Amino acid sequence: MTNGAEGDGPRYGEPRRIGPFHILGRLGQGGMGTVYLGRDDDGREAAVKVIHPQWAADPAFRRRFQREVAAAQRVARFCTAAVLGAGLDGEVAYLATEYVPGPTLQEVVRDRGPLSGSSLEAVAVNVAVALQAIHSAGVIHRDLKPSNVLLSPVGPKVIDFGIAQVTDNTADMSGIVAGTPSFMSPEQAKGDRLTPASDIFGWGALVAYTASGHAPFSGGSIPSILYRVLHEPPQISGLDPRLRSIVDLALAKEPAQRPTAQRLVEMLTGHEPVESVAPVATVAPAATVTGLPTVAGGAASRRSRPGLLLGVGGVVAALLVTAGVVVAVQTASSGKPSSGEPQVPLAASGKPAERATPAPTTTTAGGAGSGNPLRGRDVRLYADPAGDEARQAEAWAAAGRGDDAETMRKLAAVPRAVWLGGPSAAQAGRTASAALEAAARQDAVPVFVTDDIPLHACNEGGAAGSAQYLAWIDAVASAVGDRRAVFVLEPNSLTELPGSPECSLGDAADQRARLRMLASAVKRLGGLPNTAVYLDGSLEGWPSPEVMATRLVEAGIAQADGFYLNAAGYQETGSLVAYGTRLAACVKTRASGSGTCADTSTDTAGLPHFVVDTGRNGRGAWTPPEGKYKDPQEWCNPPGRGAGARPTTDTGNALVDAYLWLRPAGISDARCTRGESGSADPVYGVVTPYGGQWWAELALQRARDAVPPL
Repeated sequence: MTNGAEGDGPRYGEPRRIGPFHILGRLGQGGMGTVYLGRDDDGREAAVKVIHPQWAADPAFRRRFQREVAAAQRVARFCTAAVLGAGLDGEVAYLATEYVPGPTLQEVVRDRGPLSGSSLEAVAVNVAVALQAIHSAGVIHRDLKPSNVLLSPVGPKVIDFGIAQVTDNTADMSGIVAGTPSFMSPEQAKGDRLTPASDIFGWGALVAYTASGHAPFSGGSIPSILYRVLHEPPQISGLDPRLRSIVDLALAKEPAQRPTAQRLVEMLTGHEPVESVAPVATVAPAATVTGLPTVAGGAASRRSRPGLLLGVGGVVAALLVTAGVVVAVQTASSGKPSSGEPQVPLAASGKPAERATPAPTTTTAGGAGSGNPLRGRDVRLYADPAGDEARQAEAWAAAGRGDDAETMRKLAAVPRAVWLGGPSAAQAGRTASAALEAAARQDAVPVFVTDDIPLHACNEGGAAGSAQYLAWIDAVASAVGDRRAVFVLEPNSLTELPGSPECSLGDAADQRARLRMLASAVKRLGGLPNTAVYLDGSLEGWPSPEVMATRLVEAGIAQADGFYLNAAGYQETGSLVAYGTRLAACVKTRASGSGTCADTSTDTAGLPHFVVDTGRNGRGAWTPPEGKYKDPQEWCNPPGRGAGARPTTDTGNALVDAYLWLRPAGISDARCTRGESGSADPVYGVVTPYGGQWWAELALQRARDAVPPL
């Protein structure tokens, strides 16, 4: 879980404040909790990690969290994110660290390709220096991997001590397997007690990944990866002979044969011959951190050997080189695939060629026409290979939950939308570009959900104003260019229109601004040559079709490809198709200036098209037991629901462009209490995650109850 990517804006049901921090948006999510971008009253920005509520009440888990706080506080600030605060006694357990701008090493390698030369060397040296400081503080990180290394403007920072353990006699974790399989040491894979040598192995795997784009033991199932970690030599490429020899030492199967972090630094900077490797200590020293001057300068005074990577002052130089990598990533805006990755085929014009030529189609009510990628032949939709579902499957497989992991893998294989949101236009553009490149490798069409409009979800979240929002949209549009993409604009943006009966927040001026912003977004994104854009059509009964149709017309549906249904609900697909047809007829009537909506069952000519979110509606809406709850809140995490029809453009209905999975099956709607006292949801008997957070057990239940079965 990282804290370097600028985050999504707050979503419905998410916290507005945690401890002394005002929550600005979401940065990411991992197995332990969710990370938010926060700002305190002094203006300091922080990455605020909140434990998932279903675990927060577990005393054993809270003790582990307390160890994480202690571990983070003991490590020198220069190599990690400084602790700004923590809360462990209240309902919400959190850890706040300084916000570090910049992408993760994983994102850099994924988006730009493997590193080489001074950029690779800078990562190798600086992460080794960070490990020396971590181990000097008496800490074992236990999960060193590319996504836990931030390339900040001042150099790499190792973050997320989520499963770190203080190396004292109370932290015996033998028999427990935790971590990331592709970067696990052999002793970690076996569940043996760990020493700092395990992090050295992780360093070797991380450097090998940085140079090649793949982990040295990656590929295949979790058991096969762990077998290779234990028994086979690493698969390494892209390293010069001397750096390769150091990485080989770090990846030794026996912990005692690996160098210490200090020896790594000395070898990397040329102050220690590669052949001279003493056995690594079994327990990190309790001495204070020596710091950069001792590492870079003190060793240089003892040896005059030419540096492998950097001479005297080499660590400082590495910091500057790495900062250059960050700048290159952050300023890149071409949207082209990185070197070493499969390229998008080019047409004679030099633009990306479409593999599936769009079939001729009738435009919607003035809409986008044949450029809509959903109306092509043999359309394949994009499935994110590294989403919450895939990460959960990996974690459960490592924990021995094989059947659950297999179910989650099936869920992960289903195409689903990529959500874009947050205060940074640049980050939204980078996220969109990365998904577009990944989709091109699948020969697939990505579906994006934009989620950053001001006052969205009838709260204070989203962009600060119209100008910021439209700049954000422009950044996304620039990232897309002439590549294929589908856009679902701003869930509930027309349902919860500011100043309307459905949203008491805002006034008539905010309402007019909202409609103008949506119309501008439709024009900008829909004006691209190979995109489709859909506006919020809500679901049946919220609000009336007459009201919804009027809002769609005012928001510019004449320039869009249509509307979308059920992004916030669980209604059955058949009833939604029938309702969507009625709403489409009502839109046509409203657009003509008529005051009464016509119903249609046969004449669909000239009607706007629509798409349906089927991700959570396999068993339809929930009917709560009569009188059991004061406020059933049937819309909020209803029990017994299942994933629905798979995403497809083969809907059998002329008006329905596609069934899509927009809101993931394992995402919580909100923290709901059904009108009861206390903070637990009486349906589940636990305090549920905030809205927008990943909820693994809910995802598992909905995958098991999918209709049709996964």
